[in-house]
Amino acid sequence: MKKIICAVLSACLLIPCAMPFASAKRTAETNVAAENKSAAAENTGYVESEPFVIIRGMEFGGLIKDPGTEKEEKVRVKLSFTGIVGAIGKALAAGIRDFSVDSAIESVLDYAYSVMSDYACDENGDSVQNIGVPVYDKSVANYPELSGEGGSGEEALARSATKRYGADKVYYFMYDWRLDPTVNAAKLNDFINNALKDHPEYDKVNAVCCSMGGIVTLAYLTYYGSDKINSLVSDSSVMYGTDVTSELMNGKILFDAAAADRYLSFVAPGAAPLVHMLTKIGFTKKVCNFINSFAEKYQKSIYDRVLLPVYGTMPAIWSIVYNEDYEQAKLFVFGGKEDEYAGLLARTDKFQREVVSRRSETLEDAMNGGMKFSVIANYNRPNICAYESAGLQGDGTLETGPMSFGATVSEVGGKLSEEQLVGASPEFVSIDGCINAATAEYKDRTWFVRNCRHVGCIYRSEFTDFVIALAESDVQPLCDTFEGYSRFMISDADENLYPLTEEYIDKIENGSRVPVC
Repeated sequence: MKKIICAVLSACLLIPCAMPFASAKRTAETNVAAENKSAAAENTGYVESEPFVIIRGMEFGGLIKDPGTEKEEKVRVKLSFTGIVGAIGKALAAGIRDFSVDSAIESVLDYAYSVMSDYACDENGDSVQNIGVPVYDKSVANYPELSGEGGSGEEALARSATKRYGADKVYYFMYDWRLDPTVNAAKLNDFINNALKDHPEYDKVNAVCCSMGGIVTLAYLTYYGSDKINSLVSDSSVMYGTDVTSELMNGKILFDAAAADRYLSFVAPGAAPLVHMLTKIGFTKKVCNFINSFAEKYQKSIYDRVLLPVYGTMPAIWSIVYNEDYEQAKLFVFGGKEDEYAGLLARTDKFQREVVSRRSETLEDAMNGGMKFSVIANYNRPNICAYESAGLQGDGTLETGPMSFGATVSEVGGKLSEEQLVGASPEFVSIDGCINAATAEYKDRTWFVRNCRHVGCIYRSEFTDFVIALAESDVQPLCDTFEGYSRFMISDADENLYPLTEEYIDKIENGSRVPVC
């Protein structure tokens, strides 16, 4: 049980811790610019538009250890049956040798660190191991694996975009997501410049930043400006920060029975009746109480032996801690070790000061300069139940509130209280009572999709069409720009999009057949 607890605690920070285009729901008649683009492209079969750049999110499987050598291998979580058995044996031996449960626990935590050790950075925030990533420095036309068909997530978005613009117009930015976003922003700047060199007829690109790609893009806008960005879509991105990193970096580990019930039922729907029964009889609460007591008692060891040496050394993790929580989190994690980690802290201090604290100003300057900006936040999927805000609306990976730049959200399975709805116009409140968009920083250009997973983008799905429609629009998309893409929508398992109505909620979530419009 304790070993499982440590694995979960380690995993929770990993989470912060990514066709014919014309959708039947899109009202093309109201978008004259899109029609003109299509007409201009009759001879090529593709729509004429700016180069399309995808800034992908965190991808654990995308890191490569010792690239270009005989020892090259993918970085992975080194978890195996033999390793677990060996760790249990060492823990028992340590406990017996020292007549101490603490010694056994520390042995287990050392194993937990070893499982994730290849991801660790050093005291300056640089990678401990020789790590690289696949580099796609040219258009997708040069990489068959990106211009094929199928899949989901960012790669499927790239493949779908090639069907609309042609593979020579689509670009896919990969980077080592653990490292300083300032360094990755510099690489993104070169990447965008190269895309524009390929297409001298354009002086700007359209971009979609996904998940961790949001903070890299924010750093890019901060240091290089928005002159080369025509349109930017934030798809499940962390530009605003995340609850999970801010809370876990402040020691706010919490396993709640209700949140655990929802999460376990979601990830293992076949076991949901058993999970609900265990919760009803109080077993889940007892387990959560045990885990919380364990986490409290061994908090220092958990952080010193696992969380700090792996996740606490990643500059990117600190870049998505809320600015108002940063100093306290830094004290909690590095208290008494400031000199040892001076190099890392100099980087994270600078990033918080120059990028995070100026986020709103940076985005406002970009929009005032002509950059179109749109936000997509998905909800109604529980996040891993290991921190205080885990029960709030999320997309299964991150929280909906920060993804939407500050919308007020309910708990998963619940509704907003009357106090949370005070002063909100009905147009900003979702019919299911889960979202009050009135408090979102960019409320008129933020869309919420119920049931869609993190980032979304199944190949050639309606959701993917929606993302591309926002990116290529010649006018700033607002929530009333497209008749078929309203502020609040609901997705089925295939990412067909429907207006968020009680009828569609009932049909989609209760297994009724949903007619394809």
